[in-house]
Amino acid sequence: MTDVALDIQGCTVAYHDTPVLWDASLTVPRGTITGVLGPNGAGKTTLLKAVLGLVPVASGRIQVFGDTYAAQQDRVGYVPQRGSVDWDFPTNALDVVLMGLYGQLGWFRRPGAHENEQARQALRDVGMLDYTDRQISQLSGGQQQRVFLARALVQDADLYLMDEPLQGVDATTERTIMQLLHNLRDAGKAVVVVHHDLHTVADYFDRVLLLNKRAVASGPVASVFTDANVSATYGTEMRASTEAH
Repeated sequence: MTDVALDIQGCTVAYHDTPVLWDASLTVPRGTITGVLGPNGAGKTTLLKAVLGLVPVASGRIQVFGDTYAAQQDRVGYVPQRGSVDWDFPTNALDVVLMGLYGQLGWFRRPGAHENEQARQALRDVGMLDYTDRQISQLSGGQQQRVFLARALVQDADLYLMDEPLQGVDATTERTIMQLLHNLRDAGKAVVVVHHDLHTVADYFDRVLLLNKRAVASGPVASVFTDANVSATYGTEMRASTEAH
């Protein structure tokens, strides 16, 4: 059994022959939570989509638990950016969470009592059980994000990829989400989070990837999240040491 959940080596992604992610590498051990940080347009979402096979990789290698994503996809949970979801789709919170079980059920087997209880437990875990029958369009942004987190939790994955799960949520929801992610980490899962707030990096993550189309630096927060690396990533004079508390 490999101790590495995700191994990205020399990954390049190009749109219309223009590289948007260039020679990026990242190693994510089990039992860690990794933050992916960089300016807008740095390729953070593209990196996650490359892992998931949603965008073609021009060069490089991506392995999930020592194999291809296609071979290990049942072990991967994904939370997309909230802005990329059609929240007007007519479905309720419980049904959204049940979608996380389709990989186990197959599209033609309907969820039964066991699956419904799994989904309800996931909603309970994120503090959304009282909203089980609420249409997702009627939920606040933070509530919608909690429901999507529940959808990922119900998969009981070993690797979680989360694209800005804290974007636009209130402080209480942020604390709830981070506690859940730390619980996953402590249970031996690997969690990768696209993040934008430099202030919270030291508190939230074990490891960090600083990305600006290329990987500027990656590794443990204590050694990688430095003034020099942060300034090199964002292209301006920025201080990690004062921002990270």
